[in-house]
Amino acid sequence: MLVILIMSSLFTHGQEIVQAYKVYKEGEIILAPTYGLQLEVPQDWQGYLSRGSGIFTLSCDTTQEATTLYFVSENSLNHIQESWKKGIELAPELDITLSEEPSIHEGIMTARVHLSSNQLYQGHLAATCGDYGYCVTALLYTPSPFYSYYQDQKGAMLSHLSFSKPRTINPNETLDWKKQLTGTMLFTYQRENVSKKENRIWLYYDGRFKSKVQRTGIFKGMAGKYHGTKKGTYRINNAEKGQKATLILTFDKLPALTLPLEIRNEQYYINNQLIYLAKLE
Repeated sequence: MLVILIMSSLFTHGQEIVQAYKVYKEGEIILAPTYGLQLEVPQDWQGYLSRGSGIFTLSCDTTQEATTLYFVSENSLNHIQESWKKGIELAPELDITLSEEPSIHEGIMTARVHLSSNQLYQGHLAATCGDYGYCVTALLYTPSPFYSYYQDQKGAMLSHLSFSKPRTINPNETLDWKKQLTGTMLFTYQRENVSKKENRIWLYYDGRFKSKVQRTGIFKGMAGKYHGTKKGTYRINNAEKGQKATLILTFDKLPALTLPLEIRNEQYYINNQLIYLAKLE
């Protein structure tokens, strides 16, 4: 069984540190600094990180349907080879089994595999290790009729990956809140018995906002006059010089509010309230 590690989610200059559930397009470069990893999304592919699983998934955009899963582990190729031989459990009753003995060429170990419970798919595993204690395994699988297109490219999905010295980053100090929140709808869910209470703030690209607050939520601790539908302009300040990031809402007919922004365990908080994001069209 492979040891799966969760990658951090935040942003840095020019390159983006992988963020759960965000879709990355071809040519985008994503980072996992805790493990010293950098991956460029290949041409004709797009990918995302599943929250809590630590698995980064790439899907092919062409008619040659295929999926590649990336796993991070603190192992060596020898240890990884042993785990391959034991089989990899992707889900209950869904195991990856070797179809051939692994081989190593230029630091990349590969082997053809099949799904133990489904003969309609074929694929291969590829693994490589860096100089700082971390290895990456890529599992590519595709419907059997398409596998001939990929069978001679076993190490290709690792050619876009590079290793560097791992480093620890505080996401609250480096997250680009302006980039993350501009052009999004922020919302919370609050359940009371069978009813559902929502608080929503639309942060438009032109600097205007609209809020629709049904209970305290994001505006907890503020006067009730902020409830209901309100409009105004907004400004987002990233963290700097020890100061927390903030969202400043300047209402058309009410005093402005300054709300602290925070990220905890790959989740976003405004004024200590968990929020979710939806990108505006």
